[in-house]
Amino acid sequence: MKTHSKPTHKLLLGISNSESYGFHPAAWRLPSAPDNAFTDIDVIIKKAQMAEQGGLDYIFYGDRVFLHEDLNERSPLFASIEPMVLLSAIAPATKRIGLVTSASTSFNEPYTLARQLRAIDVISGGRVGWNAIPSYEPQAFANYGKPLPSSDKKYERLHESVQITQALWGSWQKEAGEPDKASGRFADMRYIQPINLQGKQVGSYGPLQIPPSKQGQPVIFLCPLPVVKALKRLPCMPMRWLRCRPILQKANSKLPL
Repeated sequence: MKTHSKPTHKLLLGISNSESYGFHPAAWRLPSAPDNAFTDIDVIIKKAQMAEQGGLDYIFYGDRVFLHEDLNERSPLFASIEPMVLLSAIAPATKRIGLVTSASTSFNEPYTLARQLRAIDVISGGRVGWNAIPSYEPQAFANYGKPLPSSDKKYERLHESVQITQALWGSWQKEAGEPDKASGRFADMRYIQPINLQGKQVGSYGPLQIPPSKQGQPVIFLCPLPVVKALKRLPCMPMRWLRCRPILQKANSKLPL
């Protein structure tokens, strides 16, 4: 009689909160729908708490950086007034559920992404995920005063940003320890070092000024298949590490004051 081995993978279930009022475009007109669900932080927090109480593993907040809909006809589609701010409010009001957000690499520098996501990861006790995506809409680039880049340039920046963000997360290691009042040493600087990396489009010197969370670093999501395929096409930057030149001539050089 055959015996079946136990599965080695666990299925994680989450919910997308891309609609403030529900999937139907007219759901906001229901008498029971809160008028200000799009901006009322109490409503947003309550939905996250309900997802947590329902046993879901994570809640996902999509994002767009321009007004996508005709509000004469429906409520906003991507229901996020600003996802990083929302997560910082939801984190202390929940205990277990994962908090995942999109954050575009097209307009954010790696240091900003690393810092904001690490901060919320620390605040939440290690529950943050990052859906790393490039923007593609002309309206989004227009809002930042930028022309729409080619596909190769867009995904090149995505790949560099992900690798440098991860390097920044690793620049303050757990081995740096906890504050030691007896010795007078807040942290061991041997384990907090610059990364000193520069790609073709983005770079960072480091180190990040925030210690690791309980999970080490935020979980990275690369959901859309086109993103994964595009990253594999890039010739000189393997997924594991970014081959790029130092920002400064010497890795241990100090930045000028």
